[in-house]
Amino acid sequence: MDRLFSLLERFAPETLETVQTRYQVLRQVMHRQPVGRRQLVKDLGLSERAIRSEVDILKERGIIHITPAGLYLTPVGETMLQEIDEIIPFLYQTQTLAERIKHLFNIPEVIVVPGDSYTNQLTHKDLGRAAARYLKKLLYPSCILAVTGGTTLAEMADAMGPGIQFPDVLVVPARGGLGEDMEQQAGTIAAKIAMTIGAQYRLLHIPDNLEESTVEILKRDFHIARVIKALNHVTYWYMVSGQLLKWPIVVS
Repeated sequence: MDRLFSLLERFAPETLETVQTRYQVLRQVMHRQPVGRRQLVKDLGLSERAIRSEVDILKERGIIHITPAGLYLTPVGETMLQEIDEIIPFLYQTQTLAERIKHLFNIPEVIVVPGDSYTNQLTHKDLGRAAARYLKKLLYPSCILAVTGGTTLAEMADAMGPGIQFPDVLVVPARGGLGEDMEQQAGTIAAKIAMTIGAQYRLLHIPDNLEESTVEILKRDFHIARVIKALNHVTYWYMVSGQLLKWPIVVS
């Protein structure tokens, strides 16, 4: 794949530019639908003529649908965008960076998403989508999935989407509640993922910042002890950064 894109970059760079532009248009429509052409012009920094041309092409191919409210992705467009996601690391040459990071830090798997999530909220959503795609590949029957909280995993939960069912998977929060927004707490994220994939889930009804002596008392509660026991059998652990560590985690 790297060789193919390297060849295209030297032989037909305009082809890659066209693919990148249409990908950005589809990405904006997906995240902001319904969205108007003027908003696309503003977000992408392209001319109205360029946006109009791309929108007309995508409409003719059944990828987007135009309504008085704005542009929507069609089911064909949603499927196509998912397929394009697989080549994004090569299209934006982030795969090379990912391989360097893997080698430098001896990490089993690294996924780099193009963009800056600190300045562009849509990049944060792309990070969640990438994490969701990776998680779907790793789930297997009867596994236990532990998730932490935070904005990245909240985006991952939103991006899981339908299509897979794991009724015998157990999803548990890897930490207690914090003072952050409810949508970003581990328990909320665990429940949302579980409901999306038809899995089971348990909640950890304990604040995350208690004194150790208080925690020891609460751990005697049946419901809390049951979640901690499940955590002792976790093999795959998703951190806030979206990096997946591939070794058992032991909770004392």
